[in-house]
Amino acid sequence: MKSIITYSRRLNDKKIFGIFLTIVTLFILIPLLQVLFLSFSSDSEYLKTLTETGLLYKGFLNTLELILKVAFLSAGIGFILSYIMTFYKIKFQKLINILLILPLGIPVYVAAYTYSNIYFNLPLLESLFRNNFFMNGAVFIYVMFLYPYVYIAAKSYLSKYLTEYIESARTLNKSNLSIFFKIILPLSRPVIIGAVLFVIFETLSDFAVVEYYGQLTLSRYINIAWFNQGDIHTASRLAIYILLIMFVLISGERLSRKNKRYSDSNTASKPYNKETVSLFGYIISYLFILFVITLSFALPIYQMIKSAILNRSYIDRLDIVELIYNTLLVTIISIFLIICVSLVITTIVNYMKGTKKQLVSSIFVMGYSIPSMVLALGTYLFFIRFDQFIYPYLKNIGINTMLITSSIIIVVFAFFFKFFSIAFSNMMSSYSKVDPSLFEAAETLGENKLSTMFRVNVPILKKSIIGISIILFIDMVKELTLVYSLRPFNFKTLSTEVYRYAGNEMVEVAAFPSLIIILLCSLLIIYLE
Repeated sequence: MKSIITYSRRLNDKKIFGIFLTIVTLFILIPLLQVLFLSFSSDSEYLKTLTETGLLYKGFLNTLELILKVAFLSAGIGFILSYIMTFYKIKFQKLINILLILPLGIPVYVAAYTYSNIYFNLPLLESLFRNNFFMNGAVFIYVMFLYPYVYIAAKSYLSKYLTEYIESARTLNKSNLSIFFKIILPLSRPVIIGAVLFVIFETLSDFAVVEYYGQLTLSRYINIAWFNQGDIHTASRLAIYILLIMFVLISGERLSRKNKRYSDSNTASKPYNKETVSLFGYIISYLFILFVITLSFALPIYQMIKSAILNRSYIDRLDIVELIYNTLLVTIISIFLIICVSLVITTIVNYMKGTKKQLVSSIFVMGYSIPSMVLALGTYLFFIRFDQFIYPYLKNIGINTMLITSSIIIVVFAFFFKFFSIAFSNMMSSYSKVDPSLFEAAETLGENKLSTMFRVNVPILKKSIIGISIILFIDMVKELTLVYSLRPFNFKTLSTEVYRYAGNEMVEVAAFPSLIIILLCSLLIIYLE
C-alpha cells in the first residue's frame, strides 16, 4: 500500500483522472448505445406480427397498467406504515420495523413461486389472485415485496423534516386528519414519488413474475424475442419502448416538481414526540401491520420452510455448495470492481463544479433506472461483437473460446452497469457529509489528488464503503434477469436454480435455494438496521 501511495504522488493526477473518467463514462453508456443503435434496424417479421395482431399494443397497455397499479398500492401501503411507525407509540417498534423491511430480502420471483402453493388454501388470497385488478396475482406480488422501498424512504423523511411544520399546525388547532392531508402528504410527495420510481424500476426489470402469472408485458416480450425467437432487433426495439416509459415517468415527476421546495434543511433532525393512539386506532394499526407482515414475510417463509422439510431428499441433487460458491464468486468480484471504480469516480466528480458535474453525475446514476432485461441485451450485443473481433487473435495463441461471453466476466460487467449507480450515489452522499477542508489540508501538505484519495478519502469513507458493499451484495444475490440472460453454459447460481426448478413445476424443491437467498439478505438487512 505504501508503494502505491508513493508512486501515486509522482503521477500527474489531472491527466490520469481525466482519462479514467472518460473511459468509465463511455463504458457506462455502452449497453444503452448498443440497444439504441440496433433499434433503428428495419422491422423483423416477428415485430410485424406483434404490431399487426395488436399484441404489441396490448403488451404496452399491460405494462402501463401493471406499473401504475403497483405504484399506487405500494405507495399507499408503504406511506401509511411509515406514518403509523413515525407518529404513534407502538409496542415492539424496533422488531416491527425490522419485520416491515425484511420483505426486501425476498426476491419477487421467489415470492411468486411460493404463493402458487399458498393461495389455493386461502379463499381471500385466491379471490385476490383470480381478480383481474391484480392481474392474476402479479400486482399483489410486486406490491407486497417492494413496498419497503416506500416505507424506508418515507419513514426516514417523516422522522427528520416535518416536526416544526406539524407543531405549527397544532398551535392553530388543526386535527390529525387535516395535518395529514394538508401538510404531511403534500410535503412528502417528492419522497413518495422517488421511492415509487424505485418500485417501478424493479417491476420493469423483472420478467419471471409476469411470465409465471401469464402477463404479457414488454419485458416478457423482450424475453420471448431474444431467447425464443432469437430476434435481437425486435428485442432492442421493445427495449427502447420501455426506456421511453421510464423517461416519461421521470420527466413528468421533475416537471411537476419544478423549483418547488418541500423541506428546509434547518428543520432536520428534530425528534417528534410520538402520540398515544386511541384504543380503536391501536387495534386498527396493529391489525394493518400484522396483515402486511403476515402476507409479505411470515406466510411465504412458513411455506418455504415447510416445503424444504417435506422435500429434504432433494438437497443432495441441488449441489448447494456449488450454487453458493458461484453466487458469492460473481457477487464479490463485482462488488470489488464497483467499489474501486466508484471511489476514484466520486473523488473526480467532487472536484468538479456546475453543469459539468451535474451532467457526469446524471450519467453515472442512470444505470439502476434501466430495466435489467434492457441492460442484459445491451451488454450481450456489445461483448458478443467484441469477442468476435478478438477471437481470431486469441485463436492464434491457442485460445478457442469466446473470452467474455463464455465466462462470468460478462455477468460481472452487467452487474457493474446495473449497480454502479448505487455505489456512486451513496458514496457521493457520504462525501457531502465530510468537511472539504480535510481534503484541502492534505493537498496543502504536498499530497496530490490521487494520493489524497488513498491516504484520506478511503479511511474516512471506510464505514460507508462497508455499508454500500452490503447493499450491493443484497441486490446482486437476488438478481435473476442479468444472471439468467448472460451466464455462461452450465453456470448455476442460487437465483437461476430457483427459476429453473419453479419453471419445471418443482416449486417445493426451489424452496432450498430460495431460503438461502432470503437468509443471506435478511441477516444483512438486520445488520444494516
